[in-house]
Amino acid sequence: METPRDEFLDLNGLRHHYLDWGRPAGTGGEVPTLVMVHGLTRQAHYFDDLAARLCGRFRCLALDVRGRGQSAWGPPESYSFAQYAADLGAFLEALGIARCHYIGSSMGGQIGMTFAAERPATFLSFTLNDIGPAQNAAGSSRIQERTASTPKALPSLDALLDRERSRLPQLAGKSRAELEAQYRWDVHHNPDGTVRYHYDPEIVRGRLVGPGAEAARETMWRGFRALACPVLLLRGAETDLLGLETVAAMRQAQPAMTVVEVPGVGHAPEMGDPRVQAAFRAFYGE
Repeated sequence: METPRDEFLDLNGLRHHYLDWGRPAGTGGEVPTLVMVHGLTRQAHYFDDLAARLCGRFRCLALDVRGRGQSAWGPPESYSFAQYAADLGAFLEALGIARCHYIGSSMGGQIGMTFAAERPATFLSFTLNDIGPAQNAAGSSRIQERTASTPKALPSLDALLDRERSRLPQLAGKSRAELEAQYRWDVHHNPDGTVRYHYDPEIVRGRLVGPGAEAARETMWRGFRALACPVLLLRGAETDLLGLETVAAMRQAQPAMTVVEVPGVGHAPEMGDPRVQAAFRAFYGE
């Protein structure tokens, strides 16, 4: 697997971390950039498997959203889609990126749609992983409750992995080694031997609930409709977040959109899934 570089930028007054897989070897002239943004409780390494396969064609960049991974924690009130979109804009500006391909997984897709409401021409292509401008109430509530109940610390890595296995049925058949590999970057080891998830528990404030939620969804719909580039939608066949009625409305707004449903998967398909990677190869014309 290609090893990315850890890089840091100050964006809107907060230190942000991102991964840079660098310029594809042996390429001359202009190289397209692929920007990848993770979901609510994930971090930039979520895209490692995918970037390792695409970095021969694109300059692959994956951003840690504020409050996640190695990016700094922000004031709780800053965990909003408007702020995340502003951070994305500052990230692109800092690196001199005028146009790029984009992959947004779950929350990362919501950030991209929010950004597109103001600057849709930025995107050369746009991928959404199991997310749309509207979400099913049941799935949204499940994620809200799960994130709100995140413990500030757990006694050991074993305790954290047991917690994950108990709440995520899809992990039942995985070995301890597989779970450790999957959660390697999602766990922070504290000096006292305890562990915590690699995100600020206050990020729950950024969910689409309460005052302003409807306006935020309308902004995402506006951004989605404004896209004038190829669009790929990945959907887990068993997702409880992205309903078929929303997919139908998205097709109406973007008739040329490619939809790939991944059987046997809920929210959200993993980037290392061979079926997901095959979808990207077809989408990018490889």
